[in-house]
Amino acid sequence: MSTESKDLLNRIKKKEENRKDETMSVDSWLDECKTNPAAYETAADRLLKALGEPEIVNTREESQQTSLVHGGKKIARYEPFADLYDAENTISKVATFIKNGGDGILVLRGPVGSGKTEIATILEELAEKHPMYLLKCKTSGKISPFNDTPTCLFSDSDIVSELAKEYNIPKRYLKTPQSSWVTKRLKHHDYDLDAAFEVVKVYPSREAQLGVAKLDPKGKKTADINALIGSVDMTLLGEDDPLDPTKVLSAGDPDAYKPGAFSQSNGGVFHAAEFFRNAPELMDPFLEGVTTGYFAGDGGVGILPMNQIIVVTTNDPVWKNFKKSAESDAARNRIEVVDVPYTLRMSEELKIYQKLLQGSSYADKPVAPGTMELMAEFSIVTRLMDGKDNALASYDKFVRAKVHNGEIPDGVKSKVPKLYELKEKASNDQGLYGFSVRDTGRVLKRTFNMRANEGIEEADTILLMEALRDFIAAANVEDISDDEKKKYLGYLDTLAERNAKDLEEKVTNAILDADDSTCQRMFDEYMEYAQAWHDNSDLYSDGGEPIHGDKIVKFLVAFEKRAGITNGDEFRKNAIASVNSEIARIARKNSRLNKDEQVAPNVHWTSYEPIAKAIRAQHEIDQESRRHILKAKSDTDLRTEEERRQFNRFHENMKADGYTDTMVARILHHLGPSASVS
Repeated sequence: MSTESKDLLNRIKKKEENRKDETMSVDSWLDECKTNPAAYETAADRLLKALGEPEIVNTREESQQTSLVHGGKKIARYEPFADLYDAENTISKVATFIKNGGDGILVLRGPVGSGKTEIATILEELAEKHPMYLLKCKTSGKISPFNDTPTCLFSDSDIVSELAKEYNIPKRYLKTPQSSWVTKRLKHHDYDLDAAFEVVKVYPSREAQLGVAKLDPKGKKTADINALIGSVDMTLLGEDDPLDPTKVLSAGDPDAYKPGAFSQSNGGVFHAAEFFRNAPELMDPFLEGVTTGYFAGDGGVGILPMNQIIVVTTNDPVWKNFKKSAESDAARNRIEVVDVPYTLRMSEELKIYQKLLQGSSYADKPVAPGTMELMAEFSIVTRLMDGKDNALASYDKFVRAKVHNGEIPDGVKSKVPKLYELKEKASNDQGLYGFSVRDTGRVLKRTFNMRANEGIEEADTILLMEALRDFIAAANVEDISDDEKKKYLGYLDTLAERNAKDLEEKVTNAILDADDSTCQRMFDEYMEYAQAWHDNSDLYSDGGEPIHGDKIVKFLVAFEKRAGITNGDEFRKNAIASVNSEIARIARKNSRLNKDEQVAPNVHWTSYEPIAKAIRAQHEIDQESRRHILKAKSDTDLRTEEERRQFNRFHENMKADGYTDTMVARILHHLGPSASVS
């Protein structure tokens, strides 16, 4: 075994040893209370400790995008939830609920895949971080099946004040009801606490269902109340009583009782997944427990303690149906609803996709540039609603998506809203509907598999659009309505048109870069004319004829006009400054080199992007002479050395941009004849 393996195993062993149960007498527990609040703390106290102090981020000091999104305000980020994106507001509300004691029922309302289950699961994990102190039967050696805490032994109002003062326990912790399991042992030992009980320091465990429990939905027709409150364990009836072998267990005896989720999670976290899908009758024991701190067990077992963080997850339609029901009236004052919407920020949506891919078998498969960005944009646009009284309907949704992302849209024809306006006028349920993260995961898997039969597993924008269309068309009406399908396909048409233009530009840029000499000549010529204009001097043609100022300006204006440049004077000054700066940089570098290591002070045509863009914009490609270069399957199909060089350079450029050979072939096929037009 390697040293690294031994170290790893030793760390695991040490961690488990640190989590071993520790047993002490009741007197020892009382002494520990004097200096260690953890000995009597509640589930909310321990969960708050596990949550930790937040990192307070001043968004004014972050990127412009982050500052715009948060309005320059300070936000709190909690480390346990670092993998949840754009969820700071939601997590802050959850933290506030816990800070306030976790009283009542925390309802996480959100659509499929928004992260509500992940939040609940993280709270379950946090519940395992710190130990709780429970009563243990000295006779049987078993921990209370109802997670009774030692504080329940001292809830008598006659001794609370004295005990609180003597052992430094705040009075609010000495109001815990005791179960019939505790009462039975007190009576059996004639209220001798040391004879009846020990105290065990134990860590909550999801695996053991100790201090943590989860209940999955059962359905409207099945009111399985016993799953919550427990039931008589028929297999134990007639067995010897653990306190007195001369007696047998009967119905109503706490030692013949099978605990439910309420008891298993007492002192920790109870996660009720999609609870409102259950029969309405299940709400009654919830309300009883969160109001009084105890509930009535089944089969005459008496009252059982109930003090935990209760987390319920639900989606919006189910929640709205529940609110219409008669059972909701009594529940409203005991419920704290925290929305867990989909993100409306494309940059955060992208992080979710990256996390999805990292945990999948497609993590190392090729992904073309812009693929995930296109998926994110589509998803965000489907989630944007028209706002209160359709106040946002006049704004283009693609523009709104950019604004929500903290971008300042440039070059758009439609009017651009302010982010505060989008938030103020948004519908209350925006972010609770639209294309789900889970559906995105399915679409991405389909995208990678679109050409799997050909032995190709990769994703690009063309395959993504194909997969999205297929997915939407095949979706059940219950999942995506006919009206939504029509809207979604309209969004895809917009994205497809833009995607074709983007791909065409990429192909054009790649083939232009392949024809480097022509572009360099155009660059050098423009800079020569610009410098002459700046110096107010003449140029001379190859034949020695002078080119005067008016002809110089005419050449420059024609170049700039074809490139869409409106402020020629400013453009030329900036270009000259940039080129001179690059020449100076090369000179400085040469000054530190030996003469044979120095390079010529030549500035490449791509060094100043505005001019490079101008050259690409106006450079006319001869369709007939270049189309065969793009269509060639290999450089051996081409006639001249220059054509072969351009072919290889084109493919090198595309590969450098992140495209595989099969992606390039697909792009050229998709664009057709236009692929060779600038």
